[in-house]
Amino acid sequence: MKEDRPVRIAAIGLDHAHIYGQVPGLIAAGCELVATATRDDNSAIARGLRERYPDVPVRTEEEILADPSIDLIVTAAIPRDRAGIAVAAMRAGKDVVTDKPGCTTFEQLDELRATVAETGRFWSITFSERFEVPSVARAGEIARSGAIGTVIQTLGLGPHREGDRVHLGDAAGRPDWFYEEDAFGGILVDICSHQIDQFLWFTGSETAEVVASTVGNFAHPDDPGMNDFGEVLLRSENAQGYVRVDW
Repeated sequence: MKEDRPVRIAAIGLDHAHIYGQVPGLIAAGCELVATATRDDNSAIARGLRERYPDVPVRTEEEILADPSIDLIVTAAIPRDRAGIAVAAMRAGKDVVTDKPGCTTFEQLDELRATVAETGRFWSITFSERFEVPSVARAGEIARSGAIGTVIQTLGLGPHREGDRVHLGDAAGRPDWFYEEDAFGGILVDICSHQIDQFLWFTGSETAEVVASTVGNFAHPDDPGMNDFGEVLLRSENAQGYVRVDW
């Protein structure tokens, strides 16, 4: 990267509304948005982002990855596509900031780890609840400062609204991929990842074991690929945690 200019970023994969936080956050940090690309031109989120940045060129993924002047790729694609976008970007010599979850399978995780080791590129996941929600950020500061003593147990609750207008853009409802488990990764991968990240952060743990977990579909009989309930019991070397999430 050149030190005499801003970090030039491009957004590939405009399917989740978290891109509305990722892009402004990077711009606020001094980056310059120079291109966008999406695999779904009908995505309400893609339209919304382009309305926010009407002067930013729309290009293809291939053009963006081949452009040596672009330093970093930010993505909020359909979750199952994020790892592939990240791997291609890193192999093209670009760093990556991805929405959570950064991947949806162990095979994708293995490939990401191998690609980071192979290329030496930066790959980071935007856990927006920890980074962008003031109450969570403040709770983390207090916990990690030692002001409340040693954190030995956490309780994380993540209720979500299916009709949340912030995440719908101007669409009438959630896109089809939202109801396909192989697309969103399952409720524990998709939204419970927030609470797992917070467990590690609040307790100062480097890793944790999933002791037990459960998922279910109780309110969406017409969408068999949907998970609308999930719970996890976590354990690290110095703490335990319980998480419940639902739609």
